[in-house]
Amino acid sequence: MVLGARFFLTGSWHSKAAQHEEHNISKSVASPTTDAIGSQVASSSAAINDDSNFVEFIFSNLEGKSGQEGSVVVQLIPEDAPLGVKRIKELTAAKFWDDCRVFRVVHKFMVQLGINGDPTVQKQWRNAIPDDPVKTSNARGTVTFAMAGPNTRTTQIFFNTVNNKYLDGQGFAPFGKVVSGMEVIDSINGEYAEKPNQGQIQTKGNAYLMNEFPRLSFIKSAKFVSSADAK
Repeated sequence: MVLGARFFLTGSWHSKAAQHEEHNISKSVASPTTDAIGSQVASSSAAINDDSNFVEFIFSNLEGKSGQEGSVVVQLIPEDAPLGVKRIKELTAAKFWDDCRVFRVVHKFMVQLGINGDPTVQKQWRNAIPDDPVKTSNARGTVTFAMAGPNTRTTQIFFNTVNNKYLDGQGFAPFGKVVSGMEVIDSINGEYAEKPNQGQIQTKGNAYLMNEFPRLSFIKSAKFVSSADAK
């Protein structure tokens, strides 16, 4: 079933509270390779919907329950993070998000995803994009790239589930915000916390995750929607 905006689920959270200053948002972000990042990447640039700054994500396996789904609409804000928004649009046009597992959930902090289930696809996006300056705070509901230092943003993103203002000074620049479906983000299965190994995901993809962590929530699909449909 698809959860409406008013349907609130209380997830089963089995993770320790974040020690904010000690959290490295992304533990294994790939470093840049070349300026050309594969035919899929190039074709996605041509398919970008410049008219829409809204992306609808359908999440599945909410609370770890098969078939339990919900819609989350993210408004992209180019004036806050133009380079980040451009990359998100490229990824969406390429259908990169489909079947991406939410592999990291930290209670009272964030949920993180963005390693493609196919390692071959993931390798096509290894080139990092330059940082955007931080123009808005990492408030609850904002969406931000994970990174492992300056100019290391690739494909991993996280949804702030609480106000994480302290991240602003560390260079984490939100590129968008949830405008509907935050209750769905709150329902992402957190039972595995930070157990999935990002190196294993990078090399083995969803085969590893589905075998070791079968109840992970994941993005079923993502698409551009109009501002009217986003409400």
